[in-house]
Amino acid sequence: MDTIETFLDNMFAPYPATPRLTEARGELRAMMEDAYNDAIAHGKTHNEAVGQVITDFGNLHELAPVLGIAADIRPDAEPQAAPAADTPTGPSRPAYPVVTLPEAQALAQAKRSTASPLAHAVSLFVCAPTVLIVLTSLTQTGRIAISDNTASFIGIAFALLLVGLGVGMLVQRRAAFSSVRHLIEGKFTPDPVVTAWAARERLNQETVRTRRLTIAVFLCIVSALPILAVGMLVSEQDSPSELYGVGVAISLVIIASGLTIYLPATWAASTYTALTHSGGSEEDDAPLINFVASIYWPGMVVIFLVWSFAFNAWKFSWIMWPIAGALFGLFASVRTAWRKLH
Repeated sequence: MDTIETFLDNMFAPYPATPRLTEARGELRAMMEDAYNDAIAHGKTHNEAVGQVITDFGNLHELAPVLGIAADIRPDAEPQAAPAADTPTGPSRPAYPVVTLPEAQALAQAKRSTASPLAHAVSLFVCAPTVLIVLTSLTQTGRIAISDNTASFIGIAFALLLVGLGVGMLVQRRAAFSSVRHLIEGKFTPDPVVTAWAARERLNQETVRTRRLTIAVFLCIVSALPILAVGMLVSEQDSPSELYGVGVAISLVIIASGLTIYLPATWAASTYTALTHSGGSEEDDAPLINFVASIYWPGMVVIFLVWSFAFNAWKFSWIMWPIAGALFGLFASVRTAWRKLH
């Protein structure tokens, strides 16, 4: 870190060592160290990280308004109009306004306060078909004294109820971002101080996120055990089909539990990603991907129900969920890559 210290010495050398400038120097050093540690954590070498930090924080006049020292380094200077775009006297004007620290903090607070509702909504979507799967499986073997139609009605009604609750949570969550919608859409110009602040928040939460991710991955792996246990412990002759349905339902609940544990810990990383992808280039994909998702996942539910009911395929139809997830992830990745290339 000697390089950063020397750089700061040179940066503040022309100005008197007033208490305010000394305090601002300490704040700037902390931001530069956070940005350096974040670059190292993402695989950059020491020289690359230092170069990136100096590039991002190298202009004290640009950072002065954020640090509150504009008057200290230019006490007699009057505000100057920004040079016109595409003129020889200066760079092009940013397409979007520069993000401010209060805006970034509002975004982080919105993500943090709505992280749990997001996790609960996703978990409700995953658990929606569980009652339908269990009831229809049990009625087929006479374990429950109700008709197949009654079991199907109760299961579908329960699934629609859970989906409705999940959608309601997502609608309420969306309202929390009304004041920072331009940040979600990437319609802003990054600010190095804000980026450093977001990096610090992400680093502070990284231990928690990693721990919860480990637990979620473990639960996703373990979720296959109920189905495997049914297949290994019960022979085909005396294996009632309802056990497979119960196994699938338990697997879905385990997966939902993993998502409930992990998703609330992603708010800081999500905030950092949002604040470092500006200009609307990558975020423009979000509306299309969300629109496809709104059609894709209900369609998967219909296919699952038709396949399971029409062909009595409860033993195997559950496999469509991991396949559907992989296909949707592939679509989102291809869409983002295509946008970058074009």
